[in-house]
Amino acid sequence: MEFLLKITIILSLLGITLQDFKERKVYVWLFILSGFLLGFLHFNKVFYQSFILTTIINCSIVFTVIFVLYIYAKTILKKPLQKTFGMGDFLFFIVLAIGFPTATFLVLFSFSLLFSLILYFILKNRLKHKTVPLAGLQALFVCLIFISNWVFNFSNLYTI
Repeated sequence: MEFLLKITIILSLLGITLQDFKERKVYVWLFILSGFLLGFLHFNKVFYQSFILTTIINCSIVFTVIFVLYIYAKTILKKPLQKTFGMGDFLFFIVLAIGFPTATFLVLFSFSLLFSLILYFILKNRLKHKTVPLAGLQALFVCLIFISNWVFNFSNLYTI
């Protein structure tokens, strides 16, 4: 059962990656599916109270990041937030927030942003759109982390 869950998570993350690269639009149901599956896996690995508390903390962190980005977009870039940050990116942030305990979330969130930045600069001349496929790159990063962790069992991603 867990193997099927992991395969479905991998496929949903790859779906987000492919759609974001190809069309810069991702079906909302892929975010819902990924959030549900990652949340289910997280919920089954930790205590109920821990799941609720870490999800609240993680979502608070995401909303703080979005607020800072909003202020930056308004004051420095002089653009509305919608022009600088996509809804799919926000939804993927929420997927990550639901899917992991706080320590793992912070590490995955930070390194997925760094991975996205580096990979975007490497691939920017090959991309047909000028914008960063942030949700797709982050989904690819999480997918690679899952695959390597499930194959080599480096660490428990759900350790609190």
